[in-house]
Amino acid sequence: MQTLSEDAIIKKIRQREIFTATIDSGAFTLKIEKYEPALSVAIHNGGNLRPELVDNCLLSQTERYYEEDPFTGSFIEQQPITLIAQDSRYEYDLNRITDECVYETAWGKEIWKEPLSADAITASKEKHAQFYRIVSALVEALTEDFGQCIVYDNHSYNYRRHDRDDLPVFNLGTTSVNSDSWRPLIDAWLEALQNMPLDGIEITAAENDIFYGKGYLAGHCHGLYNNVLVLATETKKVFMDELTGEEEKVVLPSLQKIYNQTVRNNTLAYIKTLA
Repeated sequence: MQTLSEDAIIKKIRQREIFTATIDSGAFTLKIEKYEPALSVAIHNGGNLRPELVDNCLLSQTERYYEEDPFTGSFIEQQPITLIAQDSRYEYDLNRITDECVYETAWGKEIWKEPLSADAITASKEKHAQFYRIVSALVEALTEDFGQCIVYDNHSYNYRRHDRDDLPVFNLGTTSVNSDSWRPLIDAWLEALQNMPLDGIEITAAENDIFYGKGYLAGHCHGLYNNVLVLATETKKVFMDELTGEEEKVVLPSLQKIYNQTVRNNTLAYIKTLA
């Protein structure tokens, strides 16, 4: 796989080139097999930290893994356009605004042995800002070509920390959606999630149940573009043991296969509405 600078990636997007590349910082990988009005993203998939941050981190890799979204990149990897983060949200959280993307504490835990230097914070914020420059270049290219586009914003969530036993397997957050005109597409995605034929688990899907789509990826796109719909989708960690990180041997491979198929079918149906 090639390694490219931000400028080189944006140039290829503007020239509508087909390519797969990891940005030169290693922060994320972008794949474009064809240009169509759908982008699939997994912003918390990764677990990498810069070496100087690893040495200063109070949390083990296993502790960080608990709050990351492992495997979410594999849920979308077969889609024509994918943007998959490789860095940990503990380095910078892509679902928070740039000024608040670097944690001092998170989920009740101190993160750093020594406070981060101003240079370290600046480096992390620049990687965050760089990611969103790529997102903007992508969605602007897609909306220029097709008039509008959808963004599958894929996450997972820990459920054992909650008292409820009726939490949905899939939660679609839509509170930042800025127009009722997207309602048919939202309903179509909810129906697709609800009807996903997964092995080993009974499927439930809900809208704005435990998460509300208030993350920065949705906010960034909905705030800047009236012709972009972000489908902020949380998957309950039924595909793994959230405490140990062990994979669930039946649900995970089924989810990886069926989720990819469901996204593809939903996108093809969406494209037909644009014809």
